[in-house]
Amino acid sequence: MHVIDLGQVLYKFYQVLKPEGSVILHKYDFKFSKAPKYLKDAINKINTFVSMPANRKFKKGVLLQMLEDIGF
Repeated sequence: MHVIDLGQVLYKFYQVLKPEGSVILHKYDFKFSKAPKYLKDAINKINTFVSMPANRKFKKGVLLQMLEDIGF
């Protein structure tokens, strides 16, 4: 996600959705544990310098937990 504060964006979605509204979010799933070091370094640079800090937070279950914490 190209956002600085993902929690703030998700909360705003929650505020403006009509009752029973839905948010559909897609994110890619990449197994970094098996990636070569040069690829891990490149992805870290992208996350740092291209305003994708939310990618660093995405471990299994994190997005779902954030949505639940907000009220979805």
